[in-house]
Amino acid sequence: MINSITWLLVADSSKARLYSMHKARILQEQNSKHLELIGEYAHADSRKKGSELATDKQGEFGSGTFVEATSPKIHEAEQFAHELIIRLNSARKEGTFRDLILVAPPAFMGLLLKHMPHEIQKCVSQKIEKDYTQDDKQQLVHNLMAHF
Repeated sequence: MINSITWLLVADSSKARLYSMHKARILQEQNSKHLELIGEYAHADSRKKGSELATDKQGEFGSGTFVEATSPKIHEAEQFAHELIIRLNSARKEGTFRDLILVAPPAFMGLLLKHMPHEIQKCVSQKIEKDYTQDDKQQLVHNLMAHF
């Protein structure tokens, strides 16, 4: 039997929700009952102020050139993106989903794609650069319809 499951990752730099769905049913009925929440993730450090995360460490020299230190907020967002990609890659290896839809604000989408192995990139059927992390399921389905 062919796997027809689509996973939907709705994320920003501090929180994410992962859903499973049959895209055809969502498109036909536009009903949130076909959207199954399979995981919620939070990265509390991404919510902290930069001053709470920062050290006094300056940039450093590496290989003879000056390398500027990464912003603590960006570092935490990258950590979270990496954690999410590990989860997605594990599910991809298990054959849990056929394709993947990514929904994230542009900056976090860039971090997700930066850490995403080619094997997962091949599964991505759609990228939506919006922040729908505050939407309930029905509002999320409504907003997704504008992109299908």
